[in-house]
Amino acid sequence: MRMRVIACRVMIDEMRSFLHADVETEVFEISRHVRPKQLKLDLQAAIDRAEESCDTILLGYGLCSNAVVGLRSRKARMVIPKMHDCIGVFLGSHREYLEEMSREPAFFLTQGYIRGYQSDGSGPMDEFDKVEKRYGREKAAKMFGEMMRPYKRLVYIRTAQALDVEADRDYSRQMAARFSMRFEEKTGTSELLRQMVECKWEDGFVVVRPGEEVTLEHFMR
Repeated sequence: MRMRVIACRVMIDEMRSFLHADVETEVFEISRHVRPKQLKLDLQAAIDRAEESCDTILLGYGLCSNAVVGLRSRKARMVIPKMHDCIGVFLGSHREYLEEMSREPAFFLTQGYIRGYQSDGSGPMDEFDKVEKRYGREKAAKMFGEMMRPYKRLVYIRTAQALDVEADRDYSRQMAARFSMRFEEKTGTSELLRQMVECKWEDGFVVVRPGEEVTLEHFMR
């Protein structure tokens, strides 16, 4: 099987721990999520490039604001985790994500998120600093206070593949303090990504045949 991975920065390091060295990857920064319509176009362009040299494309994304809806490969099969976003992937299921949010609203971080934020400066703390520099601390505090108000806690999801966990904890604690959230740590899992890479595509995945379009209904079945 000739395989190619197209993935968000949040997922790629976890996926690489399971991939053969000869599998090619294309990575998109977290900041692309801000514009889902443009992300869809960028993903389709990446799929068009990939399908010329592979027969299976693994998409390291969830539904992600419908950015994957409408994607199509003429020549390759596409495999996507059947999740609304990557937090469900690292918690093990969408049900676990809903249970966490029903217990108390949380802002989730993983090592992939933290490294991605540090890579492109797109995290909430970076955005706060930009607003503060331009408009002053009072306005920044008011704007982000409203934005982050729903979240009572910040949960760092630690997986077995995570490296330098203490640095992640420091970042997470700083962010929790900045936005008046309670810091928590939860053991997560990369099992779904391992199954994806090892071609164990059962109930947790959307498998789209060549020529077929990704639809919203794929994620509801």
